[in-house]
Amino acid sequence: MTAVRRWNLTSTIVLAVLTAHVLMVIFPFFWMIYSTFKTNREFMRSVWSLPKSFSLDAYVGAWSGGALGGYAVNSLLIMAGATLITVVLATLAGFALAAYRPRWIPAVELSMTAAMAIPAYVALVPLVVMLRGAGLLDTHLGVILPTAAFNVPVSIFIMQAFFNTLPRDLFDAARMDGASEWKIFLRVALPIARPAMFTVAIVNMIWVWNDFLFPVVFINSPSRKTLPVGLTDFVGEHITNYPVMLAAILIAAIAPLVLFVFFERQITAALIGGAVKG
Repeated sequence: MTAVRRWNLTSTIVLAVLTAHVLMVIFPFFWMIYSTFKTNREFMRSVWSLPKSFSLDAYVGAWSGGALGGYAVNSLLIMAGATLITVVLATLAGFALAAYRPRWIPAVELSMTAAMAIPAYVALVPLVVMLRGAGLLDTHLGVILPTAAFNVPVSIFIMQAFFNTLPRDLFDAARMDGASEWKIFLRVALPIARPAMFTVAIVNMIWVWNDFLFPVVFINSPSRKTLPVGLTDFVGEHITNYPVMLAAILIAAIAPLVLFVFFERQITAALIGGAVKG
């Protein structure tokens, strides 16, 4: 009976903590949504109050007053390029590490783990020097390549963890039938790996879409800004229209939010798989 009471008390405490955490996460998002329906004067008068009349002026101002459309196109280009490079390299490397298992795998895994542990801030100055020397500074390609390089290690771990679940007899049977290593990869491994590749792509798309550091450092031209960097345009030097700024942030968050809602299971499985493997 005592054990049951302790279990109930523990469950109540855990439930209360989780509920408080959920409310802390949801409330700022809810506050941001209803604040976009206020006027700036109404917002400054009372930050926490509900809007007196729901108006879409903030969304109209955010879309027409800024260059969100152009920034979104830039983000899409960088996201597509970096995701494509990352998925291709991670699939090739993950298959090679899982299928052949050379003796130097521990050294490779250690180097990738070390690469994941290096903060991006540490590499900013060398990357700027390298990109300037290659003529890639202030270009989309100059953002795509470093972004892919930093996302490849964890993506390799995810793909390697998937390929490790496949039986080696599958590849051995293809070799006995006379298939080359490229044919084994293209005709046997690749069709099976499509769900894992899709998951890696979704995870990388969300990461790249939300990235702020590399675009703000490597891009100077306003016409090449990405959406996260472009949101800084809505912060005025002296006066900021907060409902318009919040509306712009909400518009920018729609794409990753939709991806996460529809592919939450795949994203969670990929992150857990990569963390366990790492």
